Amino acid sequence: YITPDLEVPTTTQQESPLLGQIPPRPKVVVFGASGRIGRRILKKLLNSGVDMDVVAFVRSREKLERVLYDDEDLVLDNMIMNKNSNGGPKLQVVESNVVSQRDVYQQSFETDDEKRVLDDWVDRAKGYFRTKGWNSNNSTIINSFEDDSKIASDVDILESGGEEALRDVISGSTIIISCLATFRPSNVWMDYVRVPILRVFRKDASRWCSDPTHPYYVNYLSTKKILREAENEQRKRNAFMELEKERLLMEEQSRRGRGLLVAKEEEGFESEIAARLATLRKKRNANIGSRNINNGEGISLPMSGQRPSSNDRIKFIRISHLMVGHSPFRLWNVITNTFWSQLSKFELMAEMLMESSQLVDTIVLRPGDLTDDERNAHHTSLQLCVDGKVDSPSVVGREDVADLAVVSALTKTSSVNETMDSTMEDGALQNTQSADATTSAAGSAHHYTWAMRWTGQHLSPPQGLRPDGLSSAALCFVKAIKEQTNVDKKRQSKEKRVQSYLGGMEFLRFKKWRRRLKPYTQSVAISVPVYSILGLMSWYLFGQSFIDLFRRLQRLSMQNPHFLLKLLP
Repeated sequence: YITPDLEVPTTTQQESPLLGQIPPRPKVVVFGASGRIGRRILKKLLNSGVDMDVVAFVRSREKLERVLYDDEDLVLDNMIMNKNSNGGPKLQVVESNVVSQRDVYQQSFETDDEKRVLDDWVDRAKGYFRTKGWNSNNSTIINSFEDDSKIASDVDILESGGEEALRDVISGSTIIISCLATFRPSNVWMDYVRVPILRVFRKDASRWCSDPTHPYYVNYLSTKKILREAENEQRKRNAFMELEKERLLMEEQSRRGRGLLVAKEEEGFESEIAARLATLRKKRNANIGSRNINNGEGISLPMSGQRPSSNDRIKFIRISHLMVGHSPFRLWNVITNTFWSQLSKFELMAEMLMESSQLVDTIVLRPGDLTDDERNAHHTSLQLCVDGKVDSPSVVGREDVADLAVVSALTKTSSVNETMDSTMEDGALQNTQSADATTSAAGSAHHYTWAMRWTGQHLSPPQGLRPDGLSSAALCFVKAIKEQTNVDKKRQSKEKRVQSYLGGMEFLRFKKWRRRLKPYTQSVAISVPVYSILGLMSWYLFGQSFIDLFRRLQRLSMQNPHFLLKLLP
């Protein structure tokens, strides 16, 4: 058992599947499952009735048990202990950190406090190994701590536990939901004054900030590490599917001999291969229905949507904030980013990183001002905008955010996957699903960014009109998918039309380049008021002293013209 104060060695409740092996049913991973949104998502997933594995990735198992178990949720006790043998979701808990100590310190220790923290961390790790009886069996690990020159290599050994836990969790996963967020107050000396201007514009805060609660680590770096592991898992999955098809083709050819096959015979054995793949898929997803599901937590899934399967392309859902979609020069955005460590900048960097992925489907949800109040469906509706922006005020409940995240997770959004599934079910392999076509299709991932809020005149203050939204998250999801499809078609046709013009490619490259400058725009928006205020404060406190010093030097230079020359070296 791992104690809460020891965060390096981590254990999981179930071993990860072998390399390239697809699990028999979908696997949903929830990062930040003990948070106020993450716990709601976890409960709704466990009450969805879908046959799947749900993994809660948390830093503290005790906190998860405290926020998850209550008198109304005793059914979750059976799920976490895997007593439910009739199908349905089963919960696994992994206690670890996405961002390790090595990511924070980067082998550079600027202050004595940081060295003291590392020494304390190493002492706790030594104590853990001694309690496990490793002092005699593996004395080299313990003895190496006594040598300062070997601390770096030993830290790498210990920190590999966190990396391995993240890799094992994502291995075999189908859906990833990240609810990781932070609100770190700005450190005026470290963030703005110690290295003026330069630190505001730097994207990599690990070079100077060792606070693991900084938005760079929680919002950006955690997203980067999760997305990297998800892309590696998707590459393995694509390779496994290609090898599986090649193996079936080779078996069929060896069974029929090495002779040449006519066109009809080729179509015949390709149909048999498709039928065998469809049979394998049906066995994996026997308990996954496509009907509407409505359970105790009130989650309603679209009736026309398809439930996820274990061979789907990985989907990454992240809970962001509506402030990212607004102009960084808005007064409220400037105040928030100034006092909360440029929160929007690192959220935007995480979203841009997700949009650049060519292997993983991504959905970014941007809720407005969050509240724990429940929505009154009689006079308040839920609005979802596919452009990632909604007007202010934009209050929305955490319950609705969790509903939309679960609906997005348990409903397919990739047309490539739907085409492959429907083709397998029909029992015929199309020419477009050859090896080259499959590889190209796997690279065309979908990226959605949606903003959400409540609408209704009964709210205080009013937020639009009730007809602007819909009554449930499932209806909003279906409408958003249709609108997103139309928007993507219009955008693609517009890009093709621009490319046909003279200088069209250069114009598109300029737009992409301008997109990459958005994080620096966030920095400009706060640097101007911050350093203006700091300059005025410095002038107010020390300006008169500088004026007096300048006047004294001026008098001395008038009395003795060679006075200033004597001061020079």
